[in-house]
Amino acid sequence: MQILEKTNEYKIPIYMAFVDYEKAFDSILHKAVFEALKQHSVEEKYINILKETYDGGTAQIRNESLSRKIKIMKGVRQGDTLSPVMFTAALEEIFRRMEAEAGININGERMNNLRLADDIILFAEKEEDLSKLLNDLNKEGRKNGMKMNKKKTKIMCNEIARKRRRKGIIVDGEQLEEVDEYKYLGRLLTPGNEMAKEIDERVTSLFLFFLFFMHHMSYCNRKIDHLYCTSPHFHISCSPI
Repeated sequence: MQILEKTNEYKIPIYMAFVDYEKAFDSILHKAVFEALKQHSVEEKYINILKETYDGGTAQIRNESLSRKIKIMKGVRQGDTLSPVMFTAALEEIFRRMEAEAGININGERMNNLRLADDIILFAEKEEDLSKLLNDLNKEGRKNGMKMNKKKTKIMCNEIARKRRRKGIIVDGEQLEEVDEYKYLGRLLTPGNEMAKEIDERVTSLFLFFLFFMHHMSYCNRKIDHLYCTSPHFHISCSPI
């Protein structure tokens, strides 16, 4: 990750939080999604069409007999191509409401987060700033029905930050775990942005794939040999002219 690389290069402390939500796509409130689309200047007629597809949705629980119908008022539909866009719009509104202005300076602009759908990283130059970011995000997310998973939300900081005295980060009375590595979007991140372990993992994955491929190739070869030996269509007879 370039942020880790540059902060280490210029001796800038960085504190990062890898945020995890409990069933993020299933818990976001419908009203929060539609309000976010409105704030992003989506035309009312399109919002109304989406409302019609979501309004009236119900669920029933079967336990020997069916329960009464329960109205569904949260969650975007899994597999729908519009769902990631709708979720991202709602998440963007959460970040706009946050009061914290912490972050790091990148080309003259303050940045404090990276996001891809519900994969979120928060970062700041001070531990107390990251703590405020996390608690603000937790508070604003709850308003939209989203619950932060404190067990899976992890903290990581670079070597410069580690040399400073730290108290730890607490959200809802629970201290978040600090880790030495974290896999984000398939890439292993470490405080020093070392690539050795990442390369080892990729080489191992490639080797396992090679073994898997060779096993199936061997199976295919055996099947072809079997067909050749047993099927008359694979035999060619020669006779003298």
